[in-house]
Amino acid sequence: MTNTSPPRSNFWFVWRTPIILALLTVFGLLAALLATGIWHGLAWLALATPVLVGIWFSLRSCRK
Repeated sequence: MTNTSPPRSNFWFVWRTPIILALLTVFGLLAALLATGIWHGLAWLALATPVLVGIWFSLRSCRK
């Protein structure tokens, strides 16, 4: 028997993480500009996440 199902799209596999990081960035920018109080802390966390992910992957690739 052969597998007759159509090939799966790699769209979500490739773009899932960049889309999530972009949404976090947009949320962080809007929360910092439009809200006060606890939202400033959430904005800080949302904007720090893409930076930390970038640093983590940079350090990870340097070790190899």
